[in-house]
Amino acid sequence: MGKYENDKQQVIEWLMHPNELGCKPNKIEFTKEFTDEDGIVCKIFKYKKSLMSPWLLAISSDSGVFSEMKKYDVKTEIEDAKELLAFLKEYWKRMAYSEEERNERMENASNFMGFVLFKEPVFNSEEFEKSFSEEWGITLCEGEEDISENSDKDSDVDSRVYGVDSMLLVLGYMGFPVPDGEAEANAQFNYMWPDAVTVTQTHKAHMLVTIMGEGSIEEKGKLYTKAITTLCRLENTLGVYANEVVHEPKMFVAMSEIMKDGSLPIFNLVWFGLGRSEDGVSAYTCGLNCFGKDEIEIINSSKQPSELRDMLINIADYVISQDVYLHDGETIGLTADQRLKINKSEGVNVEGESLKIAY
Repeated sequence: MGKYENDKQQVIEWLMHPNELGCKPNKIEFTKEFTDEDGIVCKIFKYKKSLMSPWLLAISSDSGVFSEMKKYDVKTEIEDAKELLAFLKEYWKRMAYSEEERNERMENASNFMGFVLFKEPVFNSEEFEKSFSEEWGITLCEGEEDISENSDKDSDVDSRVYGVDSMLLVLGYMGFPVPDGEAEANAQFNYMWPDAVTVTQTHKAHMLVTIMGEGSIEEKGKLYTKAITTLCRLENTLGVYANEVVHEPKMFVAMSEIMKDGSLPIFNLVWFGLGRSEDGVSAYTCGLNCFGKDEIEIINSSKQPSELRDMLINIADYVISQDVYLHDGETIGLTADQRLKINKSEGVNVEGESLKIAY
């Protein structure tokens, strides 16, 4: 086997990938080798798609294999190969930065947390555990990590921790309303539930629900949604205060149905808010921070509220499902020719900084 046969085979396999040439090249030959200023060894190859097609340029290097399907020119092959190599080096730098950014964001991501509002100051843990097991096929085992020394049935506070795989489902019952009228103040922002404020005002107790421990963001989000969905089915539940809004129990349950086919219940985990002023309509997300992402806003747009909401839903689904991070100064679009500018600044409808989409 020749000196460059291994590199040649790597180029052939790279070209055969469906996203590249998609087939084995008709002909391929090694032409030259060089070492760049960083000490990276690069081998140059020329190849043909078919018998009558022109020679095209490819490289195999310490940074990987690459080709832009551009015509091979013996006079400029070194310069052209260096451009391909520079692209590869920059690509791996971006990948390293992306992984570093992802790790940092995950460390700072918020926990999924919500408050289930009760009509009366009572909670039967056995009833919840039984219902949860029947609905989701998961037996809840109370762990040793008791977060309260005051967990007897006669107390206003009852805290329980359940171990589920490598995660911890934490329930904190409090036999009194959410303090300072906080839930009532935020209930007004649920444009899909006209009676949200009136109903919320009647709650007499609440339950904190959060997920801790190990596990992926998706696993935690699903466990959180399952727990609240089960609580929403209890007769004593009248609302769910989460993501700066109060959700109607029957709507929360309906939105969680997509978990039955394995899908992530994004509408249970992210609120897509809307607001109107004299300057236009605004839309915003609340909950993307639990995925390690920035919240997103569209401010004072002339578009219809439904169009803005759909836009944010599509963008949120994209950044979550593809694990993408958007940055200040970049652009985003839902079509090939759409380029919407992104600006990061202090949030208007959300706390902290947010990404503003010019739409």
